[in-house]
Amino acid sequence: MLEEKRIPTKIILAIVGSGLMAFCGVLIETSMNVTFPTLMKQFNLPIGTVQWITTGYLLLVSLVMAASAFIQRRFHLRHIFIFAGITFLLGIFVCGLAPNFATLLIGRLIQAVATGLTIPVMFAIILQQIPASRLGVFMGIGGMIVGIAPSLGPTYGGMNTYLFSWREIFWIILPIVLIAVILGGLTIPQRFKTQKASFDYFGFILLAISFFLIAESFNRAGVYGWLNYNFWGFLLIGVLVLVWFVKHSQHSKHDLLNLAVFKSVTFNLSVITYFLFQLINIGISFLLPNYGQLVLGNNSLVAGSAILLGSLVSALVQPLSGHLLDSRGAGYPIRIGSILVIGATLLFALFGLHLTTFLIIIFYIVFGLGFGFGFGNTMTNGIQQVSQDLQQDANATFSTSQQYAGSLGTAIMATFLSQSQHSGLKLSARHLTAIGSEHDFTLLLILAIIIFCLITLNFKRQKNNATTTH
Repeated sequence: MLEEKRIPTKIILAIVGSGLMAFCGVLIETSMNVTFPTLMKQFNLPIGTVQWITTGYLLLVSLVMAASAFIQRRFHLRHIFIFAGITFLLGIFVCGLAPNFATLLIGRLIQAVATGLTIPVMFAIILQQIPASRLGVFMGIGGMIVGIAPSLGPTYGGMNTYLFSWREIFWIILPIVLIAVILGGLTIPQRFKTQKASFDYFGFILLAISFFLIAESFNRAGVYGWLNYNFWGFLLIGVLVLVWFVKHSQHSKHDLLNLAVFKSVTFNLSVITYFLFQLINIGISFLLPNYGQLVLGNNSLVAGSAILLGSLVSALVQPLSGHLLDSRGAGYPIRIGSILVIGATLLFALFGLHLTTFLIIIFYIVFGLGFGFGFGNTMTNGIQQVSQDLQQDANATFSTSQQYAGSLGTAIMATFLSQSQHSGLKLSARHLTAIGSEHDFTLLLILAIIIFCLITLNFKRQKNNATTTH
């Protein structure tokens, strides 16, 4: 029994190596959120343009992750990881030496490819090599590795921007990426044989167009308003193209994502819940540092550090919550998490116009605790709802939804801020930003309540399915 529970050192090192790379990708992503005011001044650009540093990055990451199931079936995990590492290093040099905003954005998109490949590889190693009895803990550890990055990101980005410049955000992590490439390249195992399959390029293009149009619709809402045809037109066309993608995939002989994974209602409910958890998480981690700088007048270091403690709590609690999943089932930690997230977003909504740095720290600790209990376990529980032959596609689906939710979360938060700042009201810029933030917090509270309802429905269905099976 003890031998069955022992995990080989090589597997642990493989998880650490891929986790370090994933850590660096997410670290830079959240670090850049703090640099928005600086980049706006340096390049003389509005927030709606600068936020594409995050939105565009997350959009491409989500597209690469959508193809990750095919890529993992076609190529060895180790080869995928080494390619991702080389790509990441190239992106560091492009961003670090960028003379203008366009070059910086290109560098971020190069790094998006690397991150989009790496995170699914890490979770694939865990799903393929860790026994089911310990899956919750190790999925929690994987979530913690990636989750520590948002914990440190705003502080790391704020510190570099305040003490040096935003360019050091890229240069300082260069040695960590090199170590990760070497470690993962030497240890990542291969459990399944690769398959020669043809890639569904047309389906991928349809998915890319859909993702872009939906994300762009929210960016346009920030300029033209929620009722303008620029928002609804782009959103409607994006949804129609997404429907076209689904219809095409159902009849295509080429490989991208096996839609059979969506036949499970409980899996679908888990994906939606996971998507909304991440939308709230990235949205609020974008909103609070900007609130700290634009409303409270803090420098980038203080604004970024305000969410450090809560993010660390979120990351560190994930292995504990994974252990609860292994011992008591998924419903217990996920319900606790959703209730705490509702409480935190309610507090932010109530104090939206009168937040202080101290209140941000306290409220975000509550949020981090709830997110740590609910987020990773939702993915673990969702993947457990499908058969093993569909787990690669389930992993790709969750990874894609995570990144795309982040893309939309940033765009939606920026839209409310932009609309408030350009509302024409004769108020100070700080007051207008606070009003926009209050609207954002209210939306996040509504989404948190929806999460709780979805969780309740999901576990009710899982209980009924278990009763029917037995």
